[in-house]
Amino acid sequence: MKKLVTILSIVLLSGLLWSQSSPAEEVIKIGVVSPASGNYADHGALERRGMQMAVEELNQAGGVLGKNLQLVAEDSETNPQVAARKARRLIEVDKVKYLMGGVSSSVAIAVGEVAQRYGVIFFATNQNSDTVTGKYAHRCVFRVPPNMAMALRALGPYILETVGNRWYFLTHDYSWGWSGTRWARNVLKAHNGVDVGESKVPLGTRDFSAFLIKARATKPDALVITVGGVDRAALMEQIYEFGIHKDMTVVHTLYDYEDAWAAGPKKNVGIHGTEWYYDIDKPDVREFVQKYKKRWLGVAIPVPTQDTANGYLATRELGRAIQRAGTENVAAVIKALEGHVIPESESLRHGPITIRDWDHQFICTYYVVRSKKPSEIRDRADLCEIVKWVPGEKTARTKAENPVKLEPYPE
Repeated sequence: MKKLVTILSIVLLSGLLWSQSSPAEEVIKIGVVSPASGNYADHGALERRGMQMAVEELNQAGGVLGKNLQLVAEDSETNPQVAARKARRLIEVDKVKYLMGGVSSSVAIAVGEVAQRYGVIFFATNQNSDTVTGKYAHRCVFRVPPNMAMALRALGPYILETVGNRWYFLTHDYSWGWSGTRWARNVLKAHNGVDVGESKVPLGTRDFSAFLIKARATKPDALVITVGGVDRAALMEQIYEFGIHKDMTVVHTLYDYEDAWAAGPKKNVGIHGTEWYYDIDKPDVREFVQKYKKRWLGVAIPVPTQDTANGYLATRELGRAIQRAGTENVAAVIKALEGHVIPESESLRHGPITIRDWDHQFICTYYVVRSKKPSEIRDRADLCEIVKWVPGEKTARTKAENPVKLEPYPE
């Protein structure tokens, strides 16, 4: 996997991966700020594959407003300051009107601030902190994946019902991790559960032994984890090596396929929440998976992930909104996005997706999955089974819960 990421990083940053043959005046540029290095490099590689798939589909169908789309990429390095600088460069030098990417919630917040200041659109493609469409919501910012309020309102009751009500928390110590544990605690408190403790995990942690020993001593029913990226892959390995999964149920509040793939099927244990899974039984998902396999033949991860699906949806829906608006004007494109409904036949999920006009959150289904035992898997990609899904309309925050006020439309 490290070799794969290195190769993708070199190609990405050289500008060769997404080069287009059309003259500059005939293209619509989309700036991509996505990690090719750092804790979420694998996630970045998978979301960029989805973006590229959407660009190729739109261009093959005649483009947008008669022009081809062109992706112009920068490595966020999973660093908010670096990402903000790269976003400014894409706007000032490459003259992009549209940005997407991020993966890390802290990166999304930083890039969203830049986008609003410059009056360009930013699609947060794979970030889940509630603050992205809450405290840091902006007129120019849209978020594709569900936030952690939606995640835990879907996952939490299932864990309480099937596992138990004594929870210990492992929290990635930045905005996304805080958000996941905060909403898990809200669910736990609402159901009179018992919070037996928490360990905050710095980004870049590889040794989890002290955290796991502390968690085991509290004798929880569930180890509720909001940790991601390479850190999570290391955590999954140590949970298995310490035998933690024998004493409590391992619960990832947001399960990312890339991390489970890196850890391997034997160390993939527990019950988790996830935005998307390649085995969703829908015609559009099956078609998307087959297109991915054909387009990315021979890559290390043989199926698309939620990062891939979200990158694809963001790019496709941006292109379609520009086409509906009939112009590249940012304000007009924002209005074409606000309130738009993606039908279930094209949502890549159960149910439609609504892009809310007042906080720009995509309202979509959230899934609960069970890790399969090695003896249960059908092939090397088959890591989980879906046990439940909950429509976003039942879990999303209301205006009263999230009273944001977006800025005026950019001029």
